[in-house]
Amino acid sequence: MNGPAIDVCIQALEPLCVKVAMSRQVQLPSLADVVQPPAGATLWSSGYARLLLWPVATNQSNIIARAADEGEGWLDALLAQTETLSTVPLDGYLVLALPAAPAPEADEEVRKVELSARICRKHLVWPSSAEALAAGAGPWARIADITALGLPDAATAAGDTLYWPEIGHAANALWLDLQERGASAVARADAEEQIPTRGTA
Repeated sequence: MNGPAIDVCIQALEPLCVKVAMSRQVQLPSLADVVQPPAGATLWSSGYARLLLWPVATNQSNIIARAADEGEGWLDALLAQTETLSTVPLDGYLVLALPAAPAPEADEEVRKVELSARICRKHLVWPSSAEALAAGAGPWARIADITALGLPDAATAAGDTLYWPEIGHAANALWLDLQERGASAVARADAEEQIPTRGTA
């Protein structure tokens, strides 16, 4: 795949990654005992996940299968290395960027790759057709299908840290009751509470 095409894919992924608090790494980490990433491979990271864009040379079935194995192996090595330094498990997402829509005979391989949950979730993307572009599609097809990124536009971006949501008075009272008496006691008291009945006219 040529440089300009993969650059357009990177530019399409970038704002979606930013929305879910993933930042692009300036340089790929150096990993031992794995295949070297192809030119254009790009990594986004957050406190909860890593997303790897892995360019694929052709849209043929055997090349897609090999690229999936190599990209998955590289991402697995990265996650294993990172998780030894982290206290939380990390999710992995492998995005295989094809130079064109898969050849018809590759349909089965595409399904097999995308249905496999081994090591990480895998997604295939490719440049949009001229017809799709004319109909208003983005420059790369199936970007919105990427599990971690296909979120609707929101007023605020996701944060990289955990926080407690604001809750109403009744929910807060229940939460305090649960902390004080425990779930079993609160459930028992709720079960024993008399159900209000309507008066008859």
